[in-house]
Parts: sequence; C-alpha cells; structure tokens
Amino acid sequence: MTHFRLIILTIVLMGLSSCYKEVELPINIGEVFELSVTPEMQEFIYNSRDTSYTIEEPGMAFLLDDQPLALDEIRTRGKSALRFQRKSFTVILNEPISISGGNGSERKLLTRFKLIAMAMDYTYIENRIGFGILEKQEIMPLFYRYVELKINGATQGIYLLVEDPEKYYMECGSEFILRRGYYNSIVDAEYAPSFHFIPRESYETRFREIYANLTLLQGEALYDALNQRLDLEQYFRKMGIDYLLQNGDYTDEIYFYALIRQDQIRFSIIPWDYDDLFRNYPHEVGITWGTGKLFGDRYYGSHQDILDEIGEKMIFSIEDDLDYAIAMDPFLYTRYESCLAGMVEKMNPEDFDDLFAQVKKELTPFYTDEEMVSQSQYDQHETTIELWERNMEEKKAFLKERLGNMKEELRKIQQ
Repeated sequence: MTHFRLIILTIVLMGLSSCYKEVELPINIGEVFELSVTPEMQEFIYNSRDTSYTIEEPGMAFLLDDQPLALDEIRTRGKSALRFQRKSFTVILNEPISISGGNGSERKLLTRFKLIAMAMDYTYIENRIGFGILEKQEIMPLFYRYVELKINGATQGIYLLVEDPEKYYMECGSEFILRRGYYNSIVDAEYAPSFHFIPRESYETRFREIYANLTLLQGEALYDALNQRLDLEQYFRKMGIDYLLQNGDYTDEIYFYALIRQDQIRFSIIPWDYDDLFRNYPHEVGITWGTGKLFGDRYYGSHQDILDEIGEKMIFSIEDDLDYAIAMDPFLYTRYESCLAGMVEKMNPEDFDDLFAQVKKELTPFYTDEEMVSQSQYDQHETTIELWERNMEEKKAFLKERLGNMKEELRKIQQ
C-alpha cells in the first residue's frame, strides 16, 4: 500500500478562527459531523483507493452540528476502508469538543478520534458488540458512539466514532504506546516523556523482551517473566473474549501502552478494530504470511490443522507467537484457562439481551433514515433495516449458545 501526504495548500480559513471554541452539546445531540471541502476534493475522496492522505485545502471546514471546530488535521485511515468510497478518518482538533456517549456514558472531552466507516460490516454492529463486551470486562477503556458523517451536506452514512488510543495513553499516565505488528514488530508508536523520562529505546526493548522470553523460558519461569512485562491476566481476558466472539483478525489489532510499576515498565493493552467477528476460522488459515515464526515456519491450510496442533484448548487464534506459546505451554495455558473460567462464570445470557437492546436503541435512529442506510451501497455489502434486525437476533442467539458451550466445556475440565 502506498502512503503519501496529500498537501494541496496549507492555508487555514482565518475567517473561522473567531468561531473556534469548545462546543457544549446537550444529550442526544452531537451526532452529525460534516466536512466542507471543494467539489473537486469531495470527488477525490470518493474515487481514491488504497492510499492514505491528509486532506488540506483553502477554506475547508469541519463541523459538529453546524458548529465549526478547530480542525488541526483530518486524514484517511485504515486498510479496508481505503478500498471503498466511504473512507474512515483520523481527526485531530486544536481544541476539545464535549460529546455524549451513545450508550448513556458520561460526556467526554475529545481532541483526537477516529471516524470508522465499518465498510466491511454489512450491518455495522461488530465493532460495537465487541467493544461492549470488552468494556463490560474492563478491557476496553476508550470512548465510542455511533455518529453520522456528511461531506458538503451529503450524508456518508453511519460511522463509529472511537477515541484515539494514542491520545488515551497519555491521559492514563503512560508515556509510550505501540501498535503490535506481524512478526512481533512495532507498526507504530508514540512517545511523550513527561515525568519518568525513560528513553524510548527502553520501552521498545521491554516490549521485545516479551517475545524473546518465549523461546528462552518455559513453565512458571516464563509466566513470571511475561507477567513482569505485560498484564497477563488482562491479556488472558482479551483472548477469552476473542474465543467467545470468534475474532478472525488478530495480531495487529491491539495496542500496548506502558505503565511504570515498582520502577519497572509493564504494558497494558487496548484491543482494536473488532470488525471481523463471528468467523468460522481465524485469520491465519490458508495464508503464507503473518503467522509468527519464533517457533518455526507455521502454516495452517485449514482450521482443522490448528485444532490438530492445539487440541481442544479454548483459544481461537494462534497467529501471534505469544498466543501460540500460551496455547502450547501447559503452565501458561492452565493460568489462561483459570482466568477464562472466572470470567465466563460471571457472564450470563441476560448480559447479551441488555447489550443488544442498547445497540438497537443507538442504531434505530440511523436505520430509520433511508438516505443514510442507502450509503451502504458503497460498502462491501449493501444493508437494509430488515437485514440489520435479523443479524442482531442471529448474533445474539449465537453468543448465548457460544457462552453456554464454553461454560459446559469448562465444567467438564474442572470435574
């Protein structure tokens, strides 16, 4: 994929400067963002493919409910959405906006957020369902809600606004965050020393030590080494949710942010991009790239190949070497299974009733707008209100059945 920064002209619309201020919005408002650009730029956004760029031109403006915002930068983002007319965007503001949570959460001041088009999700629910369950398990800390996006007055359809994880980490006292890539790499990172002043290289080294220890240690010694560098219980819970949701896309959909505990760097995680759920098999099946190589060249031509390797272990993906080690090391897996059992025991089918009722409440105003729903024609699959309602019922039933099966499996193991 080619990445470049499209710079047409870096002229700020000075006439809007006096209007830039924090926008205080009442509850249930703040759902409509609008980008105002030239018709030529609008067409360029629609027609561009597979390229990430910053949008800049004279006179452009970014608004929330007709209120101009102090826009610093807006750029296209994501891998999947770049292939479609409806792009996803990263938004950076110079001054915060106050917006209410669509799920009834408290208002949030935001200066950086993502507007996710969900172009691969034909009813726009997967990220929201995943985030809701992760939030319930105290794994997903980010603010999110459904919004509408317009360009020059023309609706672009339903978007999911998500707080920028690379902004959140600073607010929780961290000075370093990274996004994990394939082969244990660091795809992207932000470093903002403000108190500890630990060198950036020390954070990067600490992350790499997680993977270095996978082939040096085993059993309890490996568990201790990993847990010193990573909140393993949190990571275990995330793996358990991935197993419940059958999360198909894995390795690079997670952030690690560093916290200092007893003068040592220890990472916590932020899951990301839950738009590939309810899959029959994980991402590593049938691909010749991406699967970790610390334990040799691992190729899985079918889902059965994975099951043959890990047996009946309750892990959905072993694409990443860390998850593979957890599956294959008896001590690590026993700890994971114990964590999973404790988490699942507290989950009930009624939790899914509540979650899906909330999602229906949030999405109904959007699905009753035919023009907004019609924008799905530009996605991978077109949707309708009937498809949405049916998919909601099917996925709720799936999760209830899946949870029941997991509880039964864990009971048999504990007997």
